[in-house]
Amino acid sequence: MGTPIFYYFDAKTNGEFLAYRSYGESEEVQLVESASNAAFIYAPVIRVKKMPKELESRNEFEDKFLAVEVEDLGSLVKVGAYKMLFEEPPLPLFGFKNGANWILGAFARIDDYEEASLFFYTRMSGEPPAGFVRYSPAKTAETAFSKKTDEHGFVYIKVVKLAEKHPLVQF
Repeated sequence: MGTPIFYYFDAKTNGEFLAYRSYGESEEVQLVESASNAAFIYAPVIRVKKMPKELESRNEFEDKFLAVEVEDLGSLVKVGAYKMLFEEPPLPLFGFKNGANWILGAFARIDDYEEASLFFYTRMSGEPPAGFVRYSPAKTAETAFSKKTDEHGFVYIKVVKLAEKHPLVQF
């Protein structure tokens, strides 16, 4: 299947980096010229001159990730948080509307040596109520959505709300 591109956007403003920070119950995102403020986390802006021929005029993708439904938010968060065992950041959770429900899921490999990834998800009756899920392996019963990321003893997994159904997921 190759390497999928999960994120892209057309921007009318300039900037070399996407700056992000979370403080209190607020989140801030902006395009900036330099990665110089330690209060932000930065992602570089890559300007693609020419997309691969396979992606140039496609709105739909033939190869899609298989979707695996898990029982609940707690099970999904374990999928998103397993990378922490390898001292890596947790995987983001993607939320989008699918029919009458919302889907919240994460892309993960069953085995880090395998090429193919799966989309693990759970169904929700409504939109995710906050931008993070709070999780602790020691307090799994306290897994919950959160607007803040400052409570000690928890890992916070980012929830990315998509405007549309993810184009690379097969349902």
